[in-house]
Amino acid sequence: MLKPTYALLILMWACQPKNKPEISSPEPTVPDTLVLRFDVNEELAGSAYREKATGYLLVVDGDSTLFFPAFTKSKKYGRVNLILGLHPSLTYHQQMKQLKTILPYAAKDYNFDSLSGVFVGRLVQTGDLAIQVTNEYLEAFDGYGSTATTQYDTIASFLATSKLGRDFNKLFDLYGLTAVGTSVEKVFYTEMHESIKIDSAQHSQWPEKILDAMTWVKLGQRRK
Repeated sequence: MLKPTYALLILMWACQPKNKPEISSPEPTVPDTLVLRFDVNEELAGSAYREKATGYLLVVDGDSTLFFPAFTKSKKYGRVNLILGLHPSLTYHQQMKQLKTILPYAAKDYNFDSLSGVFVGRLVQTGDLAIQVTNEYLEAFDGYGSTATTQYDTIASFLATSKLGRDFNKLFDLYGLTAVGTSVEKVFYTEMHESIKIDSAQHSQWPEKILDAMTWVKLGQRRK
């Protein structure tokens, strides 16, 4: 599975599409909404190894959103990956709702049978999701456990069955895909960043520290 560099994550946060977009007509169930497609292959590192890369942007009621996910396809094996490109000014729920709108368009451009993974970025950037996942972690492991590299497989297995994995199962169920695992790097505990927009109002329910890591979700075909 493709593992973008940290510089790529910063790029997806700050990226302002430079290429002329392709415009898709709105779905009947999503009034006043356009989906713009941008060729971002040359803007992302490693373009020589990719067949293509496409960024997607929603325009709702004439205003573009800040969420800018990108799908990529490798040359060698034809693997498709999704770079989530979360933006701190939008809640996790808002961005997942937008992604759900974008997916049918991306599925026309990319073969989702080859969709092998999602680069989430830092888990803390998911805001509300990170809070809930951390609370589940504290319950499952009876407190803050070790974040040593020897524990990465255990943490990754937990994340696959946590709300992170469950949310991606639900999101990609329509496409016959399921979360078959996760991968993590740089695992540690941190504080929730003030810059990240969240829905949770009850700060008393927040854990003292948030479980954080560079996170990938591995996707596979759902068993019939």
